[in-house]
Amino acid sequence: MTPLNIRNTHPLVMLVDDSSIDNFVNKKVISRYEFATTVLEFTKARDALKYLLQLNADTEATIPAVMFLDLDMPEINGFEFLDAFSLLSEKVRRNMKIVILTSSINPADMEFCSKNKSVLTFLHKPLMKNNLESIDAMLSEKSFKLVKY
Repeated sequence: MTPLNIRNTHPLVMLVDDSSIDNFVNKKVISRYEFATTVLEFTKARDALKYLLQLNADTEATIPAVMFLDLDMPEINGFEFLDAFSLLSEKVRRNMKIVILTSSINPADMEFCSKNKSVLTFLHKPLMKNNLESIDAMLSEKSFKLVKY
């Protein structure tokens, strides 16, 4: 398979989706097109938040460049996750962008997410090659740069 036409392979990305099957498929797409070197998978939003909280204390930790976040999850849904994410340290928030990856077709969901500064874009499942190319272009356009602390 031909790698993506991207500027850089991202060192680390996250998948947060309660469906292990969706995570499996999305990880395969990310790996197949060399979008990221490492993909962290979380089926519980709470576990993903715990991981991100640990990054606050670890100055050497690599912060994921992109998080693919589902909206419809038990316990903590994607909207609640976005609220909690906004309370994380600036170190984490500035260095990571969130891509909503959902099966929702509700225009209100897209509208709500578009108002969040950490959300880069809103995509419908499944993740595809052209989505990864678009994400890479958006990251480059916005001059999104990793900031080291």
